[in-house]
Amino acid sequence: MLAKNAKMLAAACLFTALAVSTNYLLFPIWNVKLMDVIVFISAYTLGFRFGVVVAVFSWLIYGVFNPLGFSYVVLISVACCEVFYAAAGSFCARRGILHPLKLGLIGLLSTLSYDLLTNAVSGVLFTNTLWPGVLVGVLTMNFPVPLGLLHQASNLVLFSFFPPKLVPLVSNLLSVQVLKVK
Repeated sequence: MLAKNAKMLAAACLFTALAVSTNYLLFPIWNVKLMDVIVFISAYTLGFRFGVVVAVFSWLIYGVFNPLGFSYVVLISVACCEVFYAAAGSFCARRGILHPLKLGLIGLLSTLSYDLLTNAVSGVLFTNTLWPGVLVGVLTMNFPVPLGLLHQASNLVLFSFFPPKLVPLVSNLLSVQVLKVK
């Protein structure tokens, strides 16, 4: 049991390193990131708890050493909301969902939820008011530049393409059986 947990923790650390390094690599391409799908795959193959570890630690590292700067409140909101992808990965694993279209839609819904909440928090910080701030954050998510739509569209494609190919491969490498409930 201890060896299995150590192996899964090591895999979670590798997923975290992959998520952070790809975020830096893709930094010039705004809102197109592999972190979300990496967190999803980690939760699918390792379980929800290890997916949360990958989500939170990826954002703790990338958020503190972010090329755009640092904000405690924004860091807390993005780290907490990144857990949406871990929950989605765990949900899909329990149901054995690996169909590209279904995964793309789940990625799209997870990303829409992530974007709405994190942009609402950013709006509140910007305006220093609650409801007007939420409105400003949600409205500016796609105006004047459609960064929210870009994030959602890219995750629709990434979630459709990567998990169906990588989940079986990663599961085989880890010798971890993917839970399938029928």
